[in-house]
Amino acid sequence: MKSSHLVSRREDNKTRNRNSIIEAARKVFASIGFEACSTREIIRASGLAQGTFYNYYKDKESVMQDIADELSEGIRSGIREARAKATTPLAFLSDAYFAVFNVMMQDRTHLELIARNRDIIRGYLFQGGPMTYILEELDRDVENMISAGSFSAHPIHITSVMMVAAGFEAMVLLANENRYDIRKLSDFLGLLFQGGIERVSQMMKDDGELFV
Repeated sequence: MKSSHLVSRREDNKTRNRNSIIEAARKVFASIGFEACSTREIIRASGLAQGTFYNYYKDKESVMQDIADELSEGIRSGIREARAKATTPLAFLSDAYFAVFNVMMQDRTHLELIARNRDIIRGYLFQGGPMTYILEELDRDVENMISAGSFSAHPIHITSVMMVAAGFEAMVLLANENRYDIRKLSDFLGLLFQGGIERVSQMMKDDGELFV
């Protein structure tokens, strides 16, 4: 029992240390930017010893990767649930955006992190991990919607990529402008893609038609 208790305390301590580093890095990246900050500044903001930091991360890039992965996973969970509950094609599109914006607005550090490190974050998000799964799941869900007759046939994958990219850019807008009604913004994006899908479907049916 004593050994088990010590292991549990050790694991709790590891979790606290890692969370302290992640939270400190998020704030530093959001305030001064990824490129401008050094590992030393993250360590100082975390309140941990330098050696403790290097027990968990080798550099600021590895911390950013974990931040991007956790952010992507939170987004993935929100949109998966929203799409599963959607009862109309518009809700399928707009409610997923609304779920993401709700998550991001709960802590504006997320939005400030994205806005200040726009290109850096985009690279980390789209180079693999959960964001790849988000695109794969969106492709599959849109294909199912087409099969069910809810959407017309159209180039699925590029539409999915554009939907995700539009959501990313909308989050940058939300970081820089407090006046947006996120429900209306979500509906705007949903209507934009719903109308676009119908218009595009009259011209082309799949991604292959876009290649030379």
